[in-house]
Amino acid sequence: MASPVTQIHYLTIDTSKDLTDTDSEAGKAWTRALDLLEHFSGFRRLYWGRSPEDETKVQLHVVRDTRAQHQAFLSSPEHTAFQAILQTLVSSSSPSPPLVRHAQLRDFTPGSQALGCGAPVSGTAVYVSTDAAWHEGAWPLWTHIVPAVDGCLGCSGGPLEEVVDGHGSCYLVYVGWETVAKHDAYHHTRHFARHGIILRKGNKGWREYGHVRFEGAREGGVKGKL
Repeated sequence: MASPVTQIHYLTIDTSKDLTDTDSEAGKAWTRALDLLEHFSGFRRLYWGRSPEDETKVQLHVVRDTRAQHQAFLSSPEHTAFQAILQTLVSSSSPSPPLVRHAQLRDFTPGSQALGCGAPVSGTAVYVSTDAAWHEGAWPLWTHIVPAVDGCLGCSGGPLEEVVDGHGSCYLVYVGWETVAKHDAYHHTRHFARHGIILRKGNKGWREYGHVRFEGAREGGVKGKL
């Protein structure tokens, strides 16, 4: 059975606009925008958060049953209304329209907290031009190795449908961590020196390395906030 498809909206929203405060004007507008996403066909869940490296950078993930449902939303009156709300929130420097991607994300470790509001922070990257060695060897092996590392809270990921920097066959990964510090510290350990080479197999490098703190979520129509 095919995995559900996650539509990812990459937004630039100033930190003065507190999206978690539903009593603020920005919070009310954000709630209306999420309502439009939730009430469209095929909705499973959504979750969103800011980058700790640049808190103006927001990722909004919307999970639906199929890519066709996402495409239908992008050409619907609801999407027009959604974009109108976003224009009241996004910074003037934000690309118009904002970048949107699609990926078949799934959990690769039992109880992975990498997606949604589970882990306090998730490390993320896009691996480009991945081949069979990545899909059948490197990534599955890594998802067995890294969860044993102190502070790791699981691995999730999946193939991207869009081209990144001219590369096709891209793969988007999220790894949950207790803190950014524990993730960064791991990169300087002997364990990573011995095993990190795995991540260089079956691809032509990575892009967009960073972190995201997911701050809010809705599951099956139930609203949630940290």
